[in-house]
Amino acid sequence: MRRYLIVMSFLLLFCVLLQAVLLSNEIGKKEKALQALRSKDYSTAIKICLSQLKTDPENYYYNFILSQSYAFSRQWDQALDIIDRMLNLHPLNTDLLLFKSRILSWKEDYEEAEYGYREVLRSNPNDIDAMTGLAEITSWKKKYPEAIEKYQRILQLEPDNAEIYFRIGSIYLWDGNYNKAKENFRKAINFDPENEKYKSALNKVYLRFEEKSEIRYQHKIQSFSDKRNNYLDRQLVFNFKIPQDLASFLLKYNQTKRFNEWDVQYGIELYPRLWARAYGYFDFNYSPKAIHYPYTSYLVEIYQALFSSTEVSLGYRRMNFRSNPVSIYLGSLGYYVGKYYSFFRWYYTPKERGNFLSWILNIRRYFSKDNYLFIGYGQGSRPFEVITLEDLLVSRSWIFLAGFDWYFLKRIKLQFFFSHRNEKGDLKRNTFFVITGYRW
Repeated sequence: MRRYLIVMSFLLLFCVLLQAVLLSNEIGKKEKALQALRSKDYSTAIKICLSQLKTDPENYYYNFILSQSYAFSRQWDQALDIIDRMLNLHPLNTDLLLFKSRILSWKEDYEEAEYGYREVLRSNPNDIDAMTGLAEITSWKKKYPEAIEKYQRILQLEPDNAEIYFRIGSIYLWDGNYNKAKENFRKAINFDPENEKYKSALNKVYLRFEEKSEIRYQHKIQSFSDKRNNYLDRQLVFNFKIPQDLASFLLKYNQTKRFNEWDVQYGIELYPRLWARAYGYFDFNYSPKAIHYPYTSYLVEIYQALFSSTEVSLGYRRMNFRSNPVSIYLGSLGYYVGKYYSFFRWYYTPKERGNFLSWILNIRRYFSKDNYLFIGYGQGSRPFEVITLEDLLVSRSWIFLAGFDWYFLKRIKLQFFFSHRNEKGDLKRNTFFVITGYRW
């Protein structure tokens, strides 16, 4: 009898240990699948789940992770098949109903997605996820006032919900209401100060328009490999913000010294808001002597924001030199990715100057809404802003530039950049450009 009890005890202990090992292995598999899902390694998550479901095909945990992995990798039909099978077993499961509606909305099957969200709200009228899903679909339909109203109802239940403030700010940004966008992005950051997504969204709004008035002085020196005298350019700029956030304008006084002759130019720049998510850049200049500068010149360029991170522009510059007028067509494409902003700019001079095309690519790395480092490279006939008649004589060149733009104590501006330009015929020029200013 004693031996029998000892054997039974060992068998029981062995079974307990075996069960513990199997349970530990099961937990490990679940953690690996979940970790793969969180790290967006969807193929690994799918592989683990399929392997485990061979022995336990109705396992809720692995089926749900598998459906999410399929959905996040845009395999929506496979994800919906799994969700539907699970709903047959768990017809009142809110998580399944919500995720099915979410997948349907990604597929732009808005009618079915809305039906699913409303089914959840019938059992729980204050379900935040379902209310958010309905508001999100409404915003995607571009029914912005209705979407904001739906989000405001959520804030009545959860007044400290940072994500809802972010979503409202995004709608105002899409609709071109930058002040309201900033207001809601700031509220989102107040409730979640460490969220990089919210900070990036606020930076994007600030990058579109400068809100401060500013005075600044610019000083540029160009040196040449052919030992000619340096070129000197100076500019004094007053940047004013028009009340009610309608536009900003700049008054400019320019001087240039080339071949030991000074020339002056007076100018106005205007940045008006036009329509939703669009603004203009208008530049008008006059030179009384017109030795180096054109007698008159103007630039008209329209910027349009697309989606949440893209901006395009098209423009036309006319420069009326005393010898002959010149037309330049130009445009740009800009894109925000987190703390980086890159833009591609092109210039085209029509037949009277030789059908020349130029381009330049510039990349900025922002450290705040005001402070950034930048680097750029361009090629073509004139991959730079044409300022004087001498600039038009360049046939082909490439240019490299780098520098920074920084505000100290939020008011004192310091910008510096260096560029190296290599022109056809092996003429090389280096440019040192410094700007200092004060804003209020």
